[in-house]
Amino acid sequence: MYLGIAHLADSQLDPEEQRTFLLKFKEWMPDVTLDQFSKIWDEVLALNNSLGSRENRYAIYLQSTVNIAQYMSDHRERLKDIIRDLVDIAGADGVLHDNEATMIKAAACAYGFSADLRLNARTGRIELALKPAH
Repeated sequence: MYLGIAHLADSQLDPEEQRTFLLKFKEWMPDVTLDQFSKIWDEVLALNNSLGSRENRYAIYLQSTVNIAQYMSDHRERLKDIIRDLVDIAGADGVLHDNEATMIKAAACAYGFSADLRLNARTGRIELALKPAH
């Protein structure tokens, strides 16, 4: 999901998005060494490249979203953390693309939340408001 939000919007992996991705990964898996992460990252990139079309990549993003929603359904705070991570990665380059916003909102919906997003022009950061979905 994290690579999807970073790559699908503009088909480029911005260095700031990569840096943010690495920071988020270290938060979730603090015991993984940089060498281990590099191997995992290479495997993820290879899988992403093997998918071919954007449609296939979107399908994997959506399937991952559904899988996480099912797996972590009893961990609402962790699901909120994932949504915040997606926002941070999407906003790392200072731009919120429409399809990034759509992807974040879709994940939030799958996790039982409603997400309001806006880019703060003064700070250049994406602001997120999460509410339980009705």
